[in-house]
Amino acid sequence: QHEKAVVMIPLPMMTRVRPLSLSLSAGYSCMVRGISMSGTLTRHAAMPKVGLHNIFQAIRQSSTSIPAAGLGTAVKVVEAATTAVSSTQAVPRAVGWWLIGTSASVFAMVVVGGITRLTRSGLSMTDWRPQGKRWPRNAEEWEAEYDRYKQFPEYQRVHKGTGFGLDDFKNIFFWEWTHRMFGRAIGLIFGVPLAYFAFRGRIPRSLAPTLTGLFFLGGSQGFVGWWMVKSGLDKAKVEQIDGGVPTVSPYRLATHLTCAFTIFTILLYTGLGVLQPRADNVVAGLKRVQQHVQRLAFLVGITAVSGAFVAGRQAGFAFNTFPLMEGRMIPEGYMELRPLYRNFFESVPSVQLHHRVMAVSTLASVTAFWLSVQRLPLPPQLRVATDVLLVTVWAQLTLGVVTLLNCVPVHLGSAHQAGALTLFSVVLFTMHTCRVPYAGRMAARTWRFAHDVGRQQLARTRPNSVPCNELSAAKT
Repeated sequence: QHEKAVVMIPLPMMTRVRPLSLSLSAGYSCMVRGISMSGTLTRHAAMPKVGLHNIFQAIRQSSTSIPAAGLGTAVKVVEAATTAVSSTQAVPRAVGWWLIGTSASVFAMVVVGGITRLTRSGLSMTDWRPQGKRWPRNAEEWEAEYDRYKQFPEYQRVHKGTGFGLDDFKNIFFWEWTHRMFGRAIGLIFGVPLAYFAFRGRIPRSLAPTLTGLFFLGGSQGFVGWWMVKSGLDKAKVEQIDGGVPTVSPYRLATHLTCAFTIFTILLYTGLGVLQPRADNVVAGLKRVQQHVQRLAFLVGITAVSGAFVAGRQAGFAFNTFPLMEGRMIPEGYMELRPLYRNFFESVPSVQLHHRVMAVSTLASVTAFWLSVQRLPLPPQLRVATDVLLVTVWAQLTLGVVTLLNCVPVHLGSAHQAGALTLFSVVLFTMHTCRVPYAGRMAARTWRFAHDVGRQQLARTRPNSVPCNELSAAKT
């Protein structure tokens, strides 16, 4: 019977979670396997997960009188938080940082891909080898590459007779070559640590299917990229394009970009899940907020895909006014292609109008969501995430408008593409914070809250109290 008793339960060091301080007010005592709660309970990393459950079960079954309000929920919250941490303790934090680092590489790859497209460099390399091609080392090799390029539609229809020379070709060759070799480098960044972690047995079974799928999906991106480039090298396909100006198929470009977004999403979300273990039961009250964020993620993703069709049709070089499109709400030529479905993917006025509408809808939806959660008692991390989400969506729309008004210069166009992935990253992080608060901090905050509520209840009801074995039925 001490004036204040503190139980220190350091969680396994592998999880890097701060110890939980469980404070009991004056007059409380409880026995955990014969150890007085007034002392200090030390738990080593090797202690099995069941030990935590036994501790909380002992607290519940104790005959000690504790106020009902708050403490029952506190036990549940701490139990759920520690269960979430324990269930993921087999995954080293190094795995999480590796996945986050690989996602950053994919992000940079998408930016380089945007620069490659905007500088019209994507068709400068007219063949593809899985092992890659070395950088030309002398004048003869450069001339050979340039001569091959001259045989294809882009040079014949765009550059021939314009003074386009070998130095200009070197500039566009650089971006395409960098883009391809960067992709192969990402394969090493992902594959080598994967082999190491697998060899050391540090990849749990629950994570193995995800990482295997990422390995094959990443490998397929090279084939998808070449499949896309081939559509701009095929003379027969170029003849079908309006004006005969060589461009890659918008369908194939959208597929290539969507695959990159998918890889980035899985890498980032999985990495966050490893670094901050999931504890769905702890945040059941945020289920509605989570559902709203999931819908926002879908809307942001669809808007980004529509932007891929804008890029594929080079629609950003037309209708360079905002908010009207050359003085009209509905641009001339809207939905005129037949069959009708082609307007959603191939018509310049249609794809640009659709992208504008979806962008503004995304802005309105995020703003409405932010306003709706201002009255809710959100966790600090989620509160910050929603604020960043609002700022990011406004910045992305503003950047898009500026890019359009300036006829898509390379620096603004690539920044806008990077902004789309940044916005999607923030949405993913917001969705993650709904599901995965930092388990140790969440439990400590909840216990402190329950302790305060319990002390207030004790002051009102003393000497009456509720037995510990009724805590499971207690409500905050």
